[in-house]
Amino acid sequence: MSEQTTHENKNAEKTFVPDHSPEPAPDSQPKAKRSLFFKKKHPADPNRRGVDIDYEEHLVEHLRELRNRLIVCIAALIVGAVIFYPLSGEGIAYLWDKLIPESAVMSIYAPTEYVMTRLKLSVACAIAVFFPLLSYETYKFMYRGLYANERKFLWRVVPASFILFLLGASLAYFIVLPIFLNYMIFYADQTAVAQVSLSETINTIITLVLGFGIVFQIPLLMIAAVKMGLIEEKTLRKGRIAVYGALIGFAFLISPDPTFVSQLIAGVALVILFEFSLIIMRFF
Repeated sequence: MSEQTTHENKNAEKTFVPDHSPEPAPDSQPKAKRSLFFKKKHPADPNRRGVDIDYEEHLVEHLRELRNRLIVCIAALIVGAVIFYPLSGEGIAYLWDKLIPESAVMSIYAPTEYVMTRLKLSVACAIAVFFPLLSYETYKFMYRGLYANERKFLWRVVPASFILFLLGASLAYFIVLPIFLNYMIFYADQTAVAQVSLSETINTIITLVLGFGIVFQIPLLMIAAVKMGLIEEKTLRKGRIAVYGALIGFAFLISPDPTFVSQLIAGVALVILFEFSLIIMRFF
């Protein structure tokens, strides 16, 4: 009897007790932070197929590529400036006749002012004409660090960027500049003969035309930020008022107009572009 009891006690000691401790997560390692230029190949992810940049690629290679693309851009601007310089004299005369009132007298206050003004106008024309190339080189530098779906968006951006540049430059040339220059010179005519500096006038024209063209790239930057996950579309929609204020404030910074007419025109145009961007985000 005692031997049977002892045998039962030993069997009880050998009874299996289940382990209720939590099992480790199968994939508990933190996800790697995304980088625009450094990506690791992952054949299982279809979005990463075709990305030929290893995670360990050295920064020097990207700097070398950046240097090469900058050389292309600078060379294009130099070639464009050389081409447009012989025509810059006629360009100055054309701009003066179209934008400056007849009562204003063209004045030059330095021996090199006329030559430097022609050179500035030549470079500005080169920037305007080669803007598609500049956009292409910029986006091509980013191309290797983008996912497959972002690359499709990239090729839509290049022509859209040039169209927006033309819209901004046209708004400045046909609407903002005539209002601004006519008002300022008319205001000066009330008290004195308006002797207008050639260099300052051309600088103002170039600043407004190129400035409006560049500012009109903001919608593309917004769409790119949403596509890359830097900001959510609903955040932009909820923060409309703050965005409106920022855009109008930025418009006041880029325009030298003391009458605030050009700033208001630019601000309203940017607000319209912002709303338009929210609409077209759904199609990209």
